[in-house]
Amino acid sequence: MSRARLAVAALLVMLIVACGAAAASVRSGGRTEITMRGNSFRPRRAEVQVGDTVVWVNRDIVRHDAVKPGLFDSGELRGGERFEWVAADTGVVEYRCTIHQRMRGELVVRAAK
Repeated sequence: MSRARLAVAALLVMLIVACGAAAASVRSGGRTEITMRGNSFRPRRAEVQVGDTVVWVNRDIVRHDAVKPGLFDSGELRGGERFEWVAADTGVVEYRCTIHQRMRGELVVRAAK
């Protein structure tokens, strides 16, 4: 291999390593899945960060929803359907299923690291 090709290869390796390090320092947002089954949200309490996506998935044979008035409303979800919401602010979000009043959940949204 010629010296010019070796220099180009070395430069490409350094560039890839530098880009990987930069990408590792930027948080792209995680995903948290909450299952609806047996008239409960599982997990009932979840901790997420600002920018994370929360996904509710109905794994039950009956319809459910996930509602926090003024913040999100999944609408009625049939078995197998899902709803996604991205956490934008810190705080505690208490939500519920309006179809099954005792079915409640909580998200603790923390600042992104």
